[in-house]
Parts: sequence; C-alpha cells; structure tokens
Amino acid sequence: MVDSIHFARWLSAMQGFDAEITIVPSGPNRRRHRVIKGLTQTHGKQFRLSTASTIFSLPVWILDRPLKGRLRALILFFKLRSGAYDIIHFHEMQSGGYPLALLPRAVLQDLKICYTPYGSDLFWFSRFPTHLQRIKQTLKVTDLIFPECERDAVVAIDAGFSGKIGPTMAAGGVFEFSPMQKVDFGSRKKILLKGYGGTWGRAILALRSLEKVQNELIDYEIHVMSVTRDVEREISRLKRSSSLRLISHPKFSLTSDEVRALLLGSKYYLALSESDGFPASLMEAMMCGAVPIHSDTACLPKSLIALSPENFVPKFRWSEVGEILTRFDRTRDNTESLSKSFCAWAEEHQLSAHEFRALMSESYASR
Repeated sequence: MVDSIHFARWLSAMQGFDAEITIVPSGPNRRRHRVIKGLTQTHGKQFRLSTASTIFSLPVWILDRPLKGRLRALILFFKLRSGAYDIIHFHEMQSGGYPLALLPRAVLQDLKICYTPYGSDLFWFSRFPTHLQRIKQTLKVTDLIFPECERDAVVAIDAGFSGKIGPTMAAGGVFEFSPMQKVDFGSRKKILLKGYGGTWGRAILALRSLEKVQNELIDYEIHVMSVTRDVEREISRLKRSSSLRLISHPKFSLTSDEVRALLLGSKYYLALSESDGFPASLMEAMMCGAVPIHSDTACLPKSLIALSPENFVPKFRWSEVGEILTRFDRTRDNTESLSKSFCAWAEEHQLSAHEFRALMSESYASR
C-alpha cells in the first residue's frame, strides 16, 4: 500500500511515536506516495522501507497470484527471522493479511498482530466463499482490529474473530482539519460528484440519474473529481446530449487545496460505491458544509446516519439520487440546517494526530 494516500496519512500521524517502523509493501505498485518517500528520507531512523520488497513488488505480485500468497509469506518469514519485531500491523486484508495465515504459528506466537481494514476488505470480499475462508484463517492469527465503523467489527466477529476490537477510526487514522471560512450556503452553485467507476465506483449511475433531472440543475456546475476512464466516456456523452454543465477532473489532477475549494463552493457532495470504508472525502465534504448524498455501502457510523437517513442511499434507490438531490433543493431552509448538522458532527468526530498516537500507544501496549 505504499502508493496509498490513506496509508501515507497513517504513517505521517505516527511521526514521533516511540517505535521503529519497517514498511513492507504488499501491492504491485512500486510508486511510493510522496509523503511516504519524504518520511523515509527525513525520518529514516523511525521509518524504514524494505527496499527489495519495493523494487520487486510487481514481479512478486504477479508470481504470487497463482501461489495464493505463499511467495509473500516466504518473504515475510525471512523478514521476521532477520529482525527483532514486537508488532505486525497489516493494512488491508487481501494482499496485506492473507500471507500471514500461511506462516508457521511459531513465527507469530510472540508477536502482536493488528489489522486496519480498508473499504472492501471485509464487507465486499466476505460474500465470496473462497475469500471468506481465507479471511477466517487470517483473523485466527489476528489479535486486534481497528474497525472503520461498527459494521467492520460485526463482519469480523461473524467471520470468527475472537480478538480485541480496538478504537474505531478511518484507515488513515487522523481526521483533523484546519479552521476554514465557510461560504454562504445559499450562494453555492456547485455539485461535487466522486468520479470513481471500475469495480466498485458507480459514478456513471449517478450521472445518469442527474441526467433525468437535468432541467432542475440548470443553475449548477457539476464537478466530477477523480474521474476514471469509463466515467470520462460517460461525461463526454452527456456533454453532447444533455444540458448538464459538467466539468471533469481526472484522477490525481486536483491538489488537496483545490478539492477543498471545490467543496467549500459546493452545495451537495454525491458519491456512490458498491463498497467503501469511511471515506475521507465524505468527512471533508461535511466539514466544508456540502450536504452529502452517499451510498449506504460505506462504513458509516450509526450516529451519522441517524442525522438524516435519506442522505445515505441503499442500492435499490441509486437510480433516484438525482430526484433525492432535487427534493433537498426545493426545501432550502431545511437543507441548510442539514448542512450545519453534518458539519457539527464532523467537527465533533475529528481525530487529531496527538489523540491518534495516544490511542495507538494504548492499543499496542494492551494484551
């Protein structure tokens, strides 16, 4: 996960934590996130990257697919034998966790094994019998889970997990936003749509739902961020055949400040996905005052859903998200009140780097 912004945030928040951390990449991407690259360069005593595992991550990933994790398990075996480690903390189940279940129990018996789930790890993959069996095997050697919400804890326990459920937190750990000047809600004329397609994203379905109510969205610019290729093709079609004012932002094309500026000018934030964790973009949208209309397949805290269940849409209603949005738009006073409620919830549930390190220290030390 060395290319992941979520893992990069987690590592960044661990700066100053009393531990030396060795990073062993689990995925095929050899590109290191710029934050991770910076940490290994400027804080090399605390953060060490397994260089060989990074350089050869793609061929290892290719070879390991038919071997079902055995090659990576062998690499971990020699890694653990060559160093004095107290804790294994794997981020993401499929690439990061499965190889652990293949290691001899004697290698793991003196180690505390912790797990941070990512969006689809448990919720999506546990529905497939082959994956469920491997999830169960991995959970047998896992001592502690940091669930993103109550849902992940329930799924893990249903799969036979008998260890400790740690503090609930997003995959990236920290959720802390600097104070920001809110834009007047009534003057906002943008809608921001998460543009993921592929296996889990359903931005195309969201766009087609907005097409149905296009005459009621004439006043809005619709910005689509993190656009994947399949979604870009749909945007091109809609630009030719509809009156929607669409502005496309390809994946990785916007900086964090640019996303923040878009959210501060947006009245609504719309995202649909077959499976998701607790999305950082959702938290930031609420902090910026954008009213979320989000699929309920995300790992959402019950206290958040309770604010307004209609904002968290079940799969059988995804084709109606355009109508849901326009209904909110017709009751603007109520919608502005919702904006304030979501913002207040997000402010209350921020997690600072200091609080995060304190939770990690307590969790790692407990038995």
